Amino acid sequence: MNIFQELEKLNFPPDQYIVVGGAVMAVHGLREANDLDIIVTPELFEKCKKEGWEVLPWTKPGNPGKVWLKKDSVELYEELNYNQEKNPTAKDLLQEAEIIQGIAFITLARLIDFKRVYGRPRDFEDIALMERYLTNHL
Repeated sequence: MNIFQELEKLNFPPDQYIVVGGAVMAVHGLREANDLDIIVTPELFEKCKKEGWEVLPWTKPGNPGKVWLKKDSVELYEELNYNQEKNPTAKDLLQEAEIIQGIAFITLARLIDFKRVYGRPRDFEDIALMERYLTNHL
């Protein structure tokens, strides 16, 4: 998956979204991404919902009653779910974003923190990859 081509197709306003998840690792050459996870502003979320994106119920822990949107291999969320009362929103995350080719990406350090919270086996593998990368590139 070419992350930048997929993002270009979406034509989202740059100040209304930030890329999170495996795509961040892909742009750093750490592993391939199977999908594109994006945190968007409430305005962009509603616009996509009205444009016919598939609305799916939240099934992960936390946020009962919340929904997320899906279209092809793109998933949209309104916040990064840390299972806390106040999860970071697009606006929060954009303040600390890493800009690559004009696109806002969550930092690897923040992604490591997020994956630690989720704690799935593949998350620990990803954390090890990112920590090695940061050790060698800082």
